[in-house]
Amino acid sequence: MKIWINILAVIVFIAAISAGKVYWNNRVSEQSVSRPTKVEASSDASNAETNWKENAQNLPESIKNKIQKAKQTKTPLKLVIVGSAPQEEVKATWAELLKKKIEDTYGSSLIQVEVREYKNMTTLQFIKSDTYKEIAKASPDVLLFEPFLLNDNGVVGIENTLDNVDIILTYLKRQNEQLITILQPSAPVYKANNYPSDAKALEDFAKENGYEYINHWKAWPDYQSEKISAYLTQAPGQPNDKGEQLWAQYLEHYFTNSKSSQ
Repeated sequence: MKIWINILAVIVFIAAISAGKVYWNNRVSEQSVSRPTKVEASSDASNAETNWKENAQNLPESIKNKIQKAKQTKTPLKLVIVGSAPQEEVKATWAELLKKKIEDTYGSSLIQVEVREYKNMTTLQFIKSDTYKEIAKASPDVLLFEPFLLNDNGVVGIENTLDNVDIILTYLKRQNEQLITILQPSAPVYKANNYPSDAKALEDFAKENGYEYINHWKAWPDYQSEKISAYLTQAPGQPNDKGEQLWAQYLEHYFTNSKSSQ
């Protein structure tokens, strides 16, 4: 009888140990499954949020808000770049270089860039040909506009140029009241006379009418200095490859907070 009691006690003891082991294994398994996922996900989201904000820190709040909205709605912000096409062939224009940099930095799922360059275009031709209406059809959220300032110089006249720019931008604003416009001058010209005052007039126009203005001339050597010739072709105000890169890098810093390699 004692033997059977002892055997039964051993069986009960082994069963109790086994049950306890199964219980604790299940508890450990449940904890390992439920805990780490949330931490990793929130960390990744936080990093992504921080990255675009760091890249956009030189932009005005109005554009930052549009990027934030694009991220939340998963609908990319549309940046349209409009300006003069080069008179002489280059490897890549400042606009093409800027497009690549922005999309590489933010991803085309956050910011899409469209480039429209026009050769020998003036603001008067832009209006008379109704070409400016093509810009509205591109549906920009942000417009970066180099309004053919150099092509207009000595041909259209700065007062008429500003009137034409006002007509163009007023039309675009009517199509999209939320449009943000950034104006900038054409490339500088070595030892120019009246042209620098045209660029200043465009800057004043931008400030008076609530448009953003980028003065990329700050990145160039003084237009009175021979040093600027290293960035220009023989055609007045036409950047060479080095000049296109210099222009692009100034804008890249504005749009992506990148450091110049010059």
